[in-house]
Amino acid sequence: MARFYEAHPLGSPAHICMTLMLYTGAAKVDAVKLGPANIKDGRIEYRRQKTKKNPSGVLISLPIHPALATALAARPVTFTYLETGQKKARSPKGLGTSMRKWCDKAGLPLCSSHGLRKAICRRIAEASGTPHEIMAVSDHVTLSMAQKYCETFGRRDMADTAISRLVGTKTEQNLTNHPERFVKKSPNTL
Repeated sequence: MARFYEAHPLGSPAHICMTLMLYTGAAKVDAVKLGPANIKDGRIEYRRQKTKKNPSGVLISLPIHPALATALAARPVTFTYLETGQKKARSPKGLGTSMRKWCDKAGLPLCSSHGLRKAICRRIAEASGTPHEIMAVSDHVTLSMAQKYCETFGRRDMADTAISRLVGTKTEQNLTNHPERFVKKSPNTL
C-alpha cells in the first residue's frame, strides 16, 4: 500500500480509487457508482450489487475513515469519485484496466482491485475485529467466509491474550493429582 501511495499522490485518480476501495471494501461494480450522493450524516452508504440472497442489495453503511475523508476532499468530482478525466462514468471493467496500469506503475504486478476488498477484511481481523464486524463492512453473507480472515490472522496475538488471561488464576489446582475417587485403580493395588 505504501508503494502504491508513493507512486500515486493525494488527489490523483489512482489514490482516490485505492483509498475508496481500501476503506469501504467495495467491489469494482459498486466502487464505480460511489459519489457525493452516497454520503449521509458522515457515513458512506451504498447497496452492494452482488448479493445473491437479496437482489436489491444489502445496505452497507460505514463511518468515513479519516484517510478516506482526506482523499475525498482532495479530488473534486462531478458525480462519482472514480469518474474519468472527461467527467464520465467509469465502468467496472475500465476500473479494473486502470487499476492494473496503476499497480504496474507502482511496481506491484501481483496486486489488483479485488485484493483491496480482501485487504480491508484482513486489516479488520488483524485489529482483533470479529467475523460479524467483517461481515458488516464487506457484506459477506456467510459467517464462514468472514471467519476465515479471523482464523488466518493474529493467531500469535490471540495466543498472547489467551495466556495472559491465565495470569492471576489459581496455580495450585494440581489437576494432575485427582482425588482418590477419580483415580483408576490397577488390579495389582486392589
